[in-house]
Amino acid sequence: MTQLAKYDAMCRAIGAAYKVDEVKAIRDRAVALEHYSRQAHNTEAERQACEIRLRAERKAGELLRKLPKAKGGQPSKKNRYPEGSSSLKANGITHKQSANWQKLAAIPEKQFEAALTDQTQMPTTNGIIRATEPPKITPVAKEALWLWGRLMDFARDDGLLHRHPEDILETMTPDMLDDVHTLAPRVAAWLKRIGATDGT
Repeated sequence: MTQLAKYDAMCRAIGAAYKVDEVKAIRDRAVALEHYSRQAHNTEAERQACEIRLRAERKAGELLRKLPKAKGGQPSKKNRYPEGSSSLKANGITHKQSANWQKLAAIPEKQFEAALTDQTQMPTTNGIIRATEPPKITPVAKEALWLWGRLMDFARDDGLLHRHPEDILETMTPDMLDDVHTLAPRVAAWLKRIGATDGT
């Protein structure tokens, strides 16, 4: 049997499998083939074995998602996989693998297939998951909010940008003026760096 024929046969076996242990066996065989091909520097064979492994992991994830879930709300941290644990252990599947494979199963087929056919890099389980996850939104720091708020205050219709500095300074005490004259140049220099960071 040619290498391509073996690939097609294993893909068909994955599609026809309906038990976790069947898919896990195909996955483990693909892992061995992937390792052997890498040692032999056979990139094409390694990629085919890698694709078989990922397809098997995705199918295993689909089957694992159908296992009975815990009843009565969220399981405790001590027993996060109460009813599926015995099945995982029996098939030599770790909780981390189970979680990742179920994430693969949740990826739309079109996106999954696109990741497999990406010739720019060798696909990986974690790589596909990361590439298809929504981007994480970094919360705005309180310092950033404060700076933005102060600058918006300057830009208001009645803000300081529309007034002459002398009108503001004339009511300050000598100590306040000393502080302003000391700090204003430093603040101005710092604000100038904002423009430098965005290429302007």
